[in-house]
Amino acid sequence: MKKNIALLTGGYSGELEVSIESGKVVFNHFDKDLFNVYTIVVGENKWVYYPEGGGQYEINLNDFSLTHPNGKVSFHAAFIAIHGTPGEDGKLQGYLDLMGIPYNTCGRVTSSVTFNKFFCNELAVNFKMNTAKTFYLHKRDHPDLDSILSLVGLPCFVKPNSNGSSVGISKVKSREELLTAISLAFEYDTEVLIQEFIPGVEITCGIYERHGQLVTLPLTEIVPDNDFFDYEAKYKGKAEEITPARISGELTKKCTEISTMLYRRLNCRGIVRFDYILTPESYDKGQQFYFLEVNTIPGLSEASIIPQQITHKGITLKQLFTDVISETLDNY
Repeated sequence: MKKNIALLTGGYSGELEVSIESGKVVFNHFDKDLFNVYTIVVGENKWVYYPEGGGQYEINLNDFSLTHPNGKVSFHAAFIAIHGTPGEDGKLQGYLDLMGIPYNTCGRVTSSVTFNKFFCNELAVNFKMNTAKTFYLHKRDHPDLDSILSLVGLPCFVKPNSNGSSVGISKVKSREELLTAISLAFEYDTEVLIQEFIPGVEITCGIYERHGQLVTLPLTEIVPDNDFFDYEAKYKGKAEEITPARISGELTKKCTEISTMLYRRLNCRGIVRFDYILTPESYDKGQQFYFLEVNTIPGLSEASIIPQQITHKGITLKQLFTDVISETLDNY
């Protein structure tokens, strides 16, 4: 008997567009011979199922079910393809836990903690990771530019604490630009981080679990056309993404080992991507990996990194999604 899978997409953050695109890719590559897949767009006020033939049907959130002309449908599992809130910050996971529905991502606590960049960085430091010096601001605070710059220096990055896809991030090169960048970041979050600039190349490592074993994907090196890997670089083709990354076998092994350690220590599940800066040999500490962030629901659109890594690994997206949802069903 085929299992009913709720493919949750949409959400209500600046990453809505990316989530919709990820949802389309997941739906197109899901094995329909094994699963009945229902695309459900999650909104702030209602969740709606959109069948391929047209029409729309609202989800009953009291029991997480769907009623349409063919009858009532209950779901065996959910595949979350929502970047940002409520898919990546633990809110959706909490609801599904209450409903007793297994899902493909990290659990509620891991999702919540890793989505908060400040808390996640604190954990990374506890795991002996290199991290950038960081100044934390809440919206109630009055920025003291002297204190900020004495810690992080220039240039620096200003970013919302809980957001993804590089939405609201600025690279600040002068004192005069700092307040404007902070104001922009506060448009997306009530908490803002100002971090020192770490020179080097961005390296990212994808991991997922299959039959209880971790599958590590080829590393990707990111060379943005813009000043950094911003939204335009990520989703508008303004970056060169090189898989496998042009680094030594020794560094590749080190990055993979770090990522595997973090996956287990953070109690991750499903497809996860870890991002780093690899400093040059000329850096004062030499070549080191600096932890940037964890993406517990990385992009799965045609322009995203995980599909590129999967292809290079020789795994189809259909197999990836089958592996992930089967692991979900087997281990709930």
